[in-house]
Amino acid sequence: MQNPEGHRETLHQMAAALHTEGLIDQLEQFDMNEVADAAYWHAVEELQNSPGQYRGASTYDVVQVENGKLLGTISRSIFNFESDEPRGASFPYDGKVYSDADGVRLTLGLSRKIGTISGLMLELNGRRYQLVETERVISGVDYKPIDDPDAYRAMVDVAQVAQEERDLRAFEKVRPHIESAAFCMCPACLDRFDARDDCPTCTGKGFVTKLPPAGLR
Repeated sequence: MQNPEGHRETLHQMAAALHTEGLIDQLEQFDMNEVADAAYWHAVEELQNSPGQYRGASTYDVVQVENGKLLGTISRSIFNFESDEPRGASFPYDGKVYSDADGVRLTLGLSRKIGTISGLMLELNGRRYQLVETERVISGVDYKPIDDPDAYRAMVDVAQVAQEERDLRAFEKVRPHIESAAFCMCPACLDRFDARDDCPTCTGKGFVTKLPPAGLR
């Protein structure tokens, strides 16, 4: 699920519309909202335990893994080459990302070549490219990924308390910022309080910096 916050909001809107039309009563609306909320918590827990995933509301630099060379950018599923590749008069952009039941793919407009996206890795023409997130639309506003470790730690702490207390409003405000940040949970201690302080991987922070493509290190 690319946008659990948006999915939950849509389900709540559908339940409200059914209630307005008189098709369900208030108790049934409440039950439907409870199911939507439960599905949201399940989805975000799955996302927390999974590697990075492509997000249609994000902007990415498409960087070749081997040498760090910038191929182009994907912005809200629209791809454009960094160089002035000919795209043809009928194409306002160089390619587009499509998501369906078969997965995520990038289709180039002029050549019709297709690349596959798995997690944040693009395979195209026998080469591998890392998708490096540079911006994300959250609640209609463009945000850069958090790159301040203190701000990230504060957001993670807020999210942990909100998740424990099942405070949906607080949690859904910070979760997308945590997901798009320049950091991620430490793979060694998993930010567990009993293991974090002595963890040599994150030196007690509970998180590490996301690794850039090899050519950019």
